[in-house]
Amino acid sequence: MTHSSILQVGSTDEEGARFNGQDLHKQLKVRGYESHHLVWLKTGNDPDTTQIQTVKSARLQEKIRRIEYNNNLQSLLYPFVLDFPMRRQFQQADLVHYHLIHTGYFSLGALPMLTRMKPSVWTLHDPWAMTGHCVHPFACERWKIGCGACPDLNILFPLQKDNTAFLWKVKKNLYQASRIDIVLASKWMMKMAEESPLMSNFRLHHIPFGIDTTIFCPGDTEACKAKLGIPKDNVVIGLRANANDFKGLDYIQEAFDHLDLDIPITILAFNQKGHFDKFLGRYQIIEVGWLKEPGIFVETLRACDLFLMPSTAESFGMMAIEAMACAKPSIVFEGTALPEVTFAPNGALAVAPRVEELVSAMKHLLMDARARQTLGAEARNIAVQNYDFSLHVDRMERLYETVLSDSGKVKSTAQKPV
Repeated sequence: MTHSSILQVGSTDEEGARFNGQDLHKQLKVRGYESHHLVWLKTGNDPDTTQIQTVKSARLQEKIRRIEYNNNLQSLLYPFVLDFPMRRQFQQADLVHYHLIHTGYFSLGALPMLTRMKPSVWTLHDPWAMTGHCVHPFACERWKIGCGACPDLNILFPLQKDNTAFLWKVKKNLYQASRIDIVLASKWMMKMAEESPLMSNFRLHHIPFGIDTTIFCPGDTEACKAKLGIPKDNVVIGLRANANDFKGLDYIQEAFDHLDLDIPITILAFNQKGHFDKFLGRYQIIEVGWLKEPGIFVETLRACDLFLMPSTAESFGMMAIEAMACAKPSIVFEGTALPEVTFAPNGALAVAPRVEELVSAMKHLLMDARARQTLGAEARNIAVQNYDFSLHVDRMERLYETVLSDSGKVKSTAQKPV
C-alpha cells in the first residue's frame, strides 16, 4: 500500500540533524514515505528540505524578538508559520511532526489551527513547553502550579519582569485547543510531562533519539590521537566546553584544579574555545570547536579515553550516547536524564553533582585502563541495543501509523517493528 506523506518542521536541517527531524526525514524517504522538511534556516542541499526564512522575514524576526523581550513574551508574535496552510508541503502532508519550535520563528498561537488541520506530533527537546519561561527549571517546581514568583528570570530564555504566570496560562489555553501527540526522548522527561498540568490534554510517548551506530563506532584510538598531535602515552579526557547554565563547565574547571595525578593528560574540548587557558602548561589543551562534519567528529571522539558530561540539567544527552557508541566511558551527574539514558552504572559512571565526586570518578578511570575498556565495551553494547537510528525510525513509524489510524487517515497497514 501507499506510504503516508510526513512533514517535519524544525529550526534547522544539518545542525543537529540526528534529533531535529532531518535524519528522520531522510530515512523516511528511504523507507518509501513521501517526506518533506520545513526549516527556518537551511544549510544543506536536500531537495525536499525547504527554508522558511527570507531576507524580509529575517529582518522582521529581529524586530519581533526585541518586541517580545521588551514585553516579556515568548514565541507568541512570530507570524512565519501562519502561511503553512497555503504551502504545498503542508497541504499534501498526512501528518506533521514538529521539533524545535521555540527558537524564534514559530508562534504557539498557531498550534490550535495547524494541529486541527493535520494530525500532529511534537517532540519536546527540553521542558520549555511545560514552564512559564525557562528551558530547565532545575529544583523549582512552580511549573506544576502555574509558575509566577519565578526564582530566576535570567535562565534561558530570560525575562526582564516576571510574566511567567501569564505565559504559563497562555500555553495552557493554547494546548487545550490543540490536538497533538507528544514525544519525550527520556523517561526523565516523560515523568515531568506526566506531572505537568499543561501536558494533561495530550497523549505522551517515550521514544529515545537515535544515532547511526555504524558511523558512531569504535576505531583506532591511537591513530586518532596521532592525527590531533596527542602523545601516545597521554590519557585523553573529552568534554563539552559550554559556558551556560546547564552543561557543568564550572564543575569541570574546578575538577581539573583539584586533579593531582602525576600522569600526562590531554583535555580535548568540543564546542566553545578559551575556557581552559589557565591549564596551559599543566595539561595538553586541544580545542576543536564546533565540528559539523560527522566523520571528523567521530574521529575526534575516538581519540578520547573517557568523556565528561556533568550536565546540571539535561533532558536526554545526545553527546553521551555518541561517546558510548564509540565505546568511550562517560561520567555524568545524577539528577538529570543522563544516568537513565546512559544506563549507569553499566554504561557510565553517575555521581552526585559535587566537585569531589567528579574528581574521584575521574581519578578512577584515569588510573585504571582496564576499567575504561570494560565500561566502554558495555557502553557500546547499550548504544547499539537501545539507540541505533533504525530503531528510532521504527518507533516513529509505529507512532505515525497509530496517530494516522486514530485520525482515520492511515494509508499503510504494514506492521512496523518496535
